Amino acid sequence: MLYPLLFVPVYKDYIWGGDRIARCFHRKEISGKVAESWEISCHKDGMSVVENGPLKGKSLEELFETEREALMGKERGRGQFPLLLKVIDAQDNLSVQVHPHKGNEAKSECWVILDVEKDSVVYAGLKNHYPKEEILEKLPSKEILSLMRTISVKKGEMISIPGGRLHAIGSGNLIFEIQQTSNTTYRVYDWGRGRNLHLEEAKEVLLYDDTEDPRISPKLIEETPYYSQMELIRTPLFVVEKWTLNGVQKWQKKENQCEFLFCIEGENSLVPVGRSCLIPASCEPITIETEKCMFIRTFVP
Repeated sequence: MLYPLLFVPVYKDYIWGGDRIARCFHRKEISGKVAESWEISCHKDGMSVVENGPLKGKSLEELFETEREALMGKERGRGQFPLLLKVIDAQDNLSVQVHPHKGNEAKSECWVILDVEKDSVVYAGLKNHYPKEEILEKLPSKEILSLMRTISVKKGEMISIPGGRLHAIGSGNLIFEIQQTSNTTYRVYDWGRGRNLHLEEAKEVLLYDDTEDPRISPKLIEETPYYSQMELIRTPLFVVEKWTLNGVQKWQKKENQCEFLFCIEGENSLVPVGRSCLIPASCEPITIETEKCMFIRTFVP
């Protein structure tokens, strides 16, 4: 029988990172700036390693191979681990980019806005329908921003970024990202920082008529004196919910499947604030001791 698994965070020091992951989540092991904390990952570019219990030191890849049924339950037939969870600290603007929407490196994602600085924005999709030629002409320059939907974001909002959607995270955003297991990004504009662009690849996957509003309105599922359950987004790839717990209670785990919890705020007996855990499919019922805490729960529908 497996148990709730904590993992050693994998840190990425891209040029646009800041200090809020260390500062907000008391990550004393961090020195210097960090752009991303890969919380739960089964990708070769940042493999998670178990931090707690008898399986300490085992990689998620090893568990996926040797304990797949106990770990995944009804999802045991998958060829690869489905999701990658990370915290992103954008001290500077990220590149304007796009991800594939098909194949082994397909990357649809969504963002829970954890914190913002004054005037923080994200860019996602297109404002209107434009001729493909105009989009391609402006793609590698700052002019592409004039065609993109610019959104002033607030703490707690959910932004949907399916594969193929042109997007960028603006400076000042602290974000919890849920995505498919992939690390493929095609940059088209990088604010003059001199990094390589991937224009030809981007042109092949970009959705040229993507004008949908990427903001997803939350949906209240259930509210009691002891907890509230809010659905933030539902797609064929992942469901993301926000749970607020009041007092000691048994966790209402999904049956015969794994799920992921990220603690936004509040001390509790399961996982520290700002950290993530994987609850395996075979895990016994869990009692969470808390006065009040808030989780982001993610699972595959």
